[in-house]
Amino acid sequence: MTPMVRMRHAWSAVSVVLLFALTLGAGAVRGQDASPAASPASVEERLNQFGPVEASEEYRIAFMQPYPNLTFWQILQAALEERAAAAGVEVDVIALSSGDVSEQVSQMEDAVTQGYDGIILGTIDAAGIVPGIEAANEADIPVLAVDTAPAGGELVSLVQTDNVAAAGVAGAFIAEQIDGSGKVLNLQGDLANQTGQARSEGVEAALAEFPEIEVISQTTNWQQDQAVAVTENVLTSDPEIAAIFAASDDPALGALQVIEEAGRDDIVLVGFDANPEAVQAVASGRFAGEIAQFPAVMGAVGVDLLVRHLNGEEVPELVDSGSALITQENVDQFLGAATPEA
Repeated sequence: MTPMVRMRHAWSAVSVVLLFALTLGAGAVRGQDASPAASPASVEERLNQFGPVEASEEYRIAFMQPYPNLTFWQILQAALEERAAAAGVEVDVIALSSGDVSEQVSQMEDAVTQGYDGIILGTIDAAGIVPGIEAANEADIPVLAVDTAPAGGELVSLVQTDNVAAAGVAGAFIAEQIDGSGKVLNLQGDLANQTGQARSEGVEAALAEFPEIEVISQTTNWQQDQAVAVTENVLTSDPEIAAIFAASDDPALGALQVIEEAGRDDIVLVGFDANPEAVQAVASGRFAGEIAQFPAVMGAVGVDLLVRHLNGEEVPELVDSGSALITQENVDQFLGAATPEA
């Protein structure tokens, strides 16, 4: 069994407040809507539709952190911990030290042995994690998933972006930017992951509406260094690439590095997540666009729903945490985010 690690991050209270201002106050729209972000009031409603809520007992929950070094997951964790503190709930953050789903299954089994009241799961492998969920099910420990839908096992609820629709917005935007013609490099995430599958499906479906667009899809497993290698290889073998879509911001920034080193300011680049560095890249014109999702909503709502379930209330099976298309027309609404302290 893999030992549990109570993980602490270096976010200050001010950082968390600013971070919420970016991921919530900036606005959100459903993925299929490519219009500018909604008003802050509607986002506030999205954030607070299930909470804050007060725990009726002193619950102890485990958060399975799959990518502790990625900004998106750090944002989600910070929001989750803030909301849990407000609810009077203790959270242990159990982070993966490798990309191996067998480690995460062991962590789930350990959580069962330790008798947690509930588990919030961010999984690294939708199919591979199923035995861990089933172990929790057998022990009557409720599991709520964020960001990625597991392939099996019973969940209390799932809180995630509509990834197919949101990536479809990115595809439609790219098609508009290149006048419906040219070659597009699709830098996929991890295709063993439901989120990676959905984003690739969404962008490819949108681009398929344009017969003069050719899509070249390559996996990067969410990794910046892999995106650098893939982009270098593709641009060398096929310099006619007109646009690049990256399924998350780490691969997008890797692609940007290659583009700038090659002096290719003619390539339309669109990322996904809206981490602070990517938002700045939109503002400076280095990214043409960015799909924002709202990890702080996932973290906060995940806590609200799990606490409500533990309190004996019914909760919805699926909650869409929202998404938005960021361009230079609306990027000012998304600037000013805090980043983790060193």
